[in-house]
Amino acid sequence: AVKGATVSLSADGKKFKTHIPAGVHDGQKIRLTGKGKPGRNGGKNGDLYLHITVAEDPKFTLRGRDIIMPLPITVSQAVNGAKVTAKDIDGNEIAFKVPAGSSSGAEVRISGKGVVNPHENGDLVGRVEIRIPEHPNLVAKHAAKEFDKACGDFADELARER
Repeated sequence: AVKGATVSLSADGKKFKTHIPAGVHDGQKIRLTGKGKPGRNGGKNGDLYLHITVAEDPKFTLRGRDIIMPLPITVSQAVNGAKVTAKDIDGNEIAFKVPAGSSSGAEVRISGKGVVNPHENGDLVGRVEIRIPEHPNLVAKHAAKEFDKACGDFADELARER
């Protein structure tokens, strides 16, 4: 779905190849002119319609031409901002610039690294996920309490939002 592909198909005993364009989405239909059943009384072949089903990927999703991926970061990286490296859909290392004060769910973009399109390429979007250790030690727990104190009324404002 992201890169497009040339695929081999067979219909009514005939084999042929066709191109699936980059950026197809789940449920999209592609018309293959002249690859359908023969027309009546010797008429030309009809069209064959492909119904596209895009398999889910555990890490990447598509939103239009944009490729969305999780971007796990630490609390410190979220507070201070950071340059965070991750692997793109091709397995290449790429760097996201996470701005200071980013919260989980925030999105950071790398322009032009999404689905390639003749008109305009999509973006690679990292969705920030602030992660903490599953079993924080006492020092980390104390630092977290001190951080909350340093943030002043912010924790109280969050509690009122809930």
